[in-house]
Amino acid sequence: FPTWFRELRPIYGPFEGSMDRFIKLEKNDFIGREASAKEQAQGPKLRRVSFIVDAADADVMGDEPIWAKVGKDYGTVEKPHGYGAPRFDTTGKEVRGSKAAEGASAVRGIVDGEWRVVGWVTSGGYAHYVQKSMAQGYVPAALAEDESAGLFEIEILGHRRPARINVEPPFDPSGEKMRT
Repeated sequence: FPTWFRELRPIYGPFEGSMDRFIKLEKNDFIGREASAKEQAQGPKLRRVSFIVDAADADVMGDEPIWAKVGKDYGTVEKPHGYGAPRFDTTGKEVRGSKAAEGASAVRGIVDGEWRVVGWVTSGGYAHYVQKSMAQGYVPAALAEDESAGLFEIEILGHRRPARINVEPPFDPSGEKMRT
């Protein structure tokens, strides 16, 4: 589920945030209706997605770069949000950001061979019930439904870990447990 301030904030539209089912444009006027209608008509540039991350020794906290093995710049990557929890190196010195963002005057175009940063993690951690490391973040809408293995990596503490989009929630995908 998304949380306010991490996944859901004014910088993301309701369709980018995957809140489609809650937006009823045919209803009476509401704050943000015009912007929502425009976003729906043009299609969202980004989409909020969930990832399963192959990370046995560390989990995301927020603001980690999402890498994808793609050959083009989708033009959707902004600078990191800067709200993630502080990290510390082995000497105890606080480290902010990631290797991907260090020294980058323009975040757009962070490239490593066939890989490029396409988004940033908003939150995540270890999902105890399903025993998986998970993350949420925003990626270009064109990539949001691609569950292919080997397409994504998420950088955690300077090391890139394989990740894949998980379209269906791994726990209670139909929402039955919430209704009982």
